[in-house]
Amino acid sequence: MKYTGIIRMLVVTLILSLLLMAVPVLPVHATNDTTLSVSTGQPGDTITISGTNFTPSTDTSEKWVNIYFTSDTAVVGYYIDNQIDSYELVGWALIGEIHYADEGEFTTTFTVPSSLTDGSATGTVISGTFYVVVTLSGATLVKSVTQFTVASGALTVSPATGPVDTAVRISGTGFIGGTAITVTYDGTAVLIDSGSTTTGTDGSLDSYIYIPEGVAGARTITVTVGGSDVTATFTVVPDILITPQSGEAGKTVLISCTGFARRAVPTIYFNAYPVETLSPVIADTSGTFSASFLVPEGLNAGVYQVEADDGTNLAVASFTLNVAPPIEPTPEPEPTPPTEPEPTPPSTSLPILSISTSGDTVGSSIGIGGAGFTPAATVTIMYDDEEIATATADAGGQVMSLFTAPPSTHGEHIITVSDGTNTNTVTYTVESVAPETPPPLLPEMGVKLKSPGTFDWENITDDSMPVTYTLQIATDDDFSEASMVMEITDIELSTYILTEVEELKLAGRQDALFWRVQAVDAASNGSEWTGAGEFYSGGGSGSFPSWALYTLLGIGAVLIFGIGYWLGRRTAFYY
Repeated sequence: MKYTGIIRMLVVTLILSLLLMAVPVLPVHATNDTTLSVSTGQPGDTITISGTNFTPSTDTSEKWVNIYFTSDTAVVGYYIDNQIDSYELVGWALIGEIHYADEGEFTTTFTVPSSLTDGSATGTVISGTFYVVVTLSGATLVKSVTQFTVASGALTVSPATGPVDTAVRISGTGFIGGTAITVTYDGTAVLIDSGSTTTGTDGSLDSYIYIPEGVAGARTITVTVGGSDVTATFTVVPDILITPQSGEAGKTVLISCTGFARRAVPTIYFNAYPVETLSPVIADTSGTFSASFLVPEGLNAGVYQVEADDGTNLAVASFTLNVAPPIEPTPEPEPTPPTEPEPTPPSTSLPILSISTSGDTVGSSIGIGGAGFTPAATVTIMYDDEEIATATADAGGQVMSLFTAPPSTHGEHIITVSDGTNTNTVTYTVESVAPETPPPLLPEMGVKLKSPGTFDWENITDDSMPVTYTLQIATDDDFSEASMVMEITDIELSTYILTEVEELKLAGRQDALFWRVQAVDAASNGSEWTGAGEFYSGGGSGSFPSWALYTLLGIGAVLIFGIGYWLGRRTAFYY
């Protein structure tokens, strides 16, 4: 009987061992025997694959491998035409050199296919995760697996033609999801002004850039996502902005031109005849130049063409010539007795300003022309209270500047031009047309919101870009102040994922919740709100962490072992 306690201890230990065996064990992954020169690419790319630790060739036996490209999830030990059905045989290689039997290595290249046609299931190679698998020649057992990411994508730009400073929309599909976007223009990085800065979960993008200064002709816009480049073409055309757009003979006209040839010496025409500019004109390295001239005498009132021509590129604008009214003769004054002369008051004349614009939206080009400033003085141009540009007056006190209307509320804005001594103002009016109402997409009516809570709606474009969005969530479909749960403003993309803090605000609510969204353009014009979408809170979304589970199981096992050991010792003592 003295061994009964020991037997009981062994039984407890056996039970404990069985409990520990029930705890899940993380799988151990085999080390791949192949490496790729790059892990990301597109169909048509040439990839180098290198293998090690394979059975080498000998003097009497040549060993080969087959290389497959597949969309099926692959692991070592799978079989071609069994677990792997959608694939393309992309290459083969001899293992080692025949007279160096100890190498067991190979290196070769293959081309990423655009389709998978060699298996029983066919497929198309688009963005996503694929696998490069290696088998021994004549066998179908997978000996090595290497993951490869395809980052293909379709890209469009709209418009595809326009002058410098055009707002261009770049749309794309088929890219790697959730990845940063880089845009370059003729090899130089450009700022994404609005829209997507990372691809969506579905691999789409919708971004906006402004075309920088550059010479006329086809230019390359390159979008880089995950190390892969996709390109599109934008064609720059010459453009002319004229200030003022009407006046009398002898009036000074200022023009600003972009998109001409590099270092070109253009000729300015009025009514198809060349005019002499007030100073020499030459385009800079970006094909940009400005000039001024006097409206010719002796022409009838009417609309005339002003042209800038460098021999290859031509831009045309219209000028309306007004005829000054005839001067009435001044009658002889009645003689008056001599009096003491009045002191001459100081001059109160203001500089002369004119404004010309390409439109009335945020982002439109604004041209300011002026005369009567201090020669060679630095002139500051203010848009409301913000400095928007500076210019230098020429020897005749004339100034010309071209800039873009910044994001600002609809209505009138004061543009102030001053050299510190001479100051005048003009008015620019921003459009007040509201953008379209964004059609809602997710969540659908009446569903329970899953974590992470995602709200989605159609993207909206507007003349005054960029467009942002305001999302409201409330407990009542009238969205009264008392029912408002949260309001998120200045959302740049047409989707919004709740933060953990925001999800906690919704967690535990049993009654229906309502959401709506509004589009707001850069001129602060707000669209109509969408209708109220109904959904239910998904509650807490956390799961018990596996590490905590394993820790508790371990503690429990130690406690069981200790109690069992103690009970066994006590029983052995009594026996």
